[in-house]
Amino acid sequence: MLKRDDIGIHLGSEVVFDGQTWPGFVHTIEHRDGLVLVDTGMIDSTRELDAEWSPTPHPLDPELVRRVAVVINTHLHFDHCGGNRLFPGLPIHVQARELADARSQDGYTIREWVDFPGATYAEHDGEVEILSGVRLVPAPGHSDGHQIVVVETDEGPVVLGGDVGYSFREIGEADTPGKRLVLELAAPTYLAHSREPHVPRRSG
Repeated sequence: MLKRDDIGIHLGSEVVFDGQTWPGFVHTIEHRDGLVLVDTGMIDSTRELDAEWSPTPHPLDPELVRRVAVVINTHLHFDHCGGNRLFPGLPIHVQARELADARSQDGYTIREWVDFPGATYAEHDGEVEILSGVRLVPAPGHSDGHQIVVVETDEGPVVLGGDVGYSFREIGEADTPGKRLVLELAAPTYLAHSREPHVPRRSG
């Protein structure tokens, strides 16, 4: 069984929002079937992103990239899929709704970061266990096709939540299906913009 310390956290990007710098973290799972990468951060930027977000890409260590066997995107906004291009030919696991929206909605993401030469997506419609102890669970709200990753460890389930909420206080508002799901799981949860995991609690 996976151990809690099999989960790693890595800085993948920083963006400026309302005058504050927000870190964007990606996560890894040391699995017996190979290293799992959850979201890919950013490896570069565009003129449009620079003007709106002032991003700082933090590309992952090349040795870590070399070891990746499985890629998962919680969703396909630019700061979560900007490094997908490092993995041509490697199946990238997403919800089918998320991929369809990224390909069809204007301003949703950077499309050439989604559909790049060699891009290969494993599309899912609903909950699925892709490896022993690693489940993808739809958690809509931030986007209609957003998903979380539930990892079964020797200490119980752990949630890799992406942007199911920007903060734990926001999750406590329970105003989207994804937030309510994470509250029901009541498990240690990692978020893309929080440095430390916490067990989310309902506000009030």
